Amino acid sequence: MKESFTEILTGCFKRYFPLLMALLFVLISFVPIHLPSWHILKPDFAIIFLYFWALYRSDLFGIVSVIILGLAVDSLSGAPFGMNIIVFVFAYILTLRYANYVNVKPFFISWVGFAFVCFISFFLKWILFSVYYKTFLSFLHILINCAETILIYPLIARLNMYVQNEFLGGDEILDE
Repeated sequence: MKESFTEILTGCFKRYFPLLMALLFVLISFVPIHLPSWHILKPDFAIIFLYFWALYRSDLFGIVSVIILGLAVDSLSGAPFGMNIIVFVFAYILTLRYANYVNVKPFFISWVGFAFVCFISFFLKWILFSVYYKTFLSFLHILINCAETILIYPLIARLNMYVQNEFLGGDEILDE
C-alpha cells in the first residue's frame, strides 16, 4: 500500500523533530540578551536534549543528530570545530552505555544520571578547551554552568516528555 505525500512528510517530521527542537533551543540560548551577568547564566540545552533523547528514544536521536548538534554549537559559540562534537559523542556513548540502569527507574534516578553525564561532559569540555588555549580556564565558571544545566533539566525533560507522548506517540508513553 502506497503512502501519501502527507504521511511521508509527517513521518519525516516526526523522525527529525527531536533534533529540530534541540537546534531551536540552542539557537535561542545564543540570542544576545543585554542584562548584567547574563552570559554566565546560560545552561547547555544541547546536553539536555542529547541525554533525554538518547536515553528514551535513541531511534530518533542517533549519532548523526549528535554530530549535527555539535556542529551547530561549535558554529554559534565560535569554538574550534570538533570540540563540542567530541564532547557530545562521548556524552551520547556514555548515555547509551548506562541507559539500562536509568531508563525504567523513577525520574530522580534519571536526573542523577543526567547530573553524572553533565558533569563528565563539562569536565571533558574544560580539559579540551584548556589544552587548546594552552591555559587553565576558570573551573568555577564550568561548575556554575554545569549546576544551572542540571537544575533546569527537569523542566526541559518535562517538555520533552510532553512532546514524546503527544506528538511522537508510538508504543511508549513516558512517565515521571
